[in-house]
Amino acid sequence: MAQPQPQPPNQDERRKQGRSNLTWILLVLTCLIVLAGPTMIVLVLGMLPTLVALIIDRTKQKSNSLCVGSINFIGVFPYIMGLWGGINDFNAAFTIVGDIFNLLVMYSAAAFGWFLFLTMPPIISSFVIVLQQRKVAQLRAEQKDLIDEWGAEVAAIVEVHKMEKKEQHMEHGMEGMGGQP
Repeated sequence: MAQPQPQPPNQDERRKQGRSNLTWILLVLTCLIVLAGPTMIVLVLGMLPTLVALIIDRTKQKSNSLCVGSINFIGVFPYIMGLWGGINDFNAAFTIVGDIFNLLVMYSAAAFGWFLFLTMPPIISSFVIVLQQRKVAQLRAEQKDLIDEWGAEVAAIVEVHKMEKKEQHMEHGMEGMGGQP
């Protein structure tokens, strides 16, 4: 029979910390439900897309969850303010989340967050590529001006130095691989 292998101590510490965090989260949520029940109903049901984004987002930065969650909260916030400004009871909260238009606004805001998350990185990368190409063109023009001013001999010397450096890198790389120096 196979014996379970002991886990490293830092993994046990992470589990204990995770349980401690979960305990605190549950304690705070319980207090919020007791003290602000109607608000929590609107908030929890309105922020369901954020919960889904948080569950499926496996990255360390949680940028997906942050993008969807912030825009989703913008869609839920007016209804919470309406709840706070009017009758703040469970009946009013259930009326808000029971109206399909209200849920459509909340979930459409989350969908817009997804849209931003999916479309902005390619747009930004295209913009950065254009800026880099422009900078390369500018540097090439400056290089041409320098060659015109100093002569082609200087450019040839620079190319020779580049080749020497490349050869040195290749030699050091071969040494690291066990090849002949």
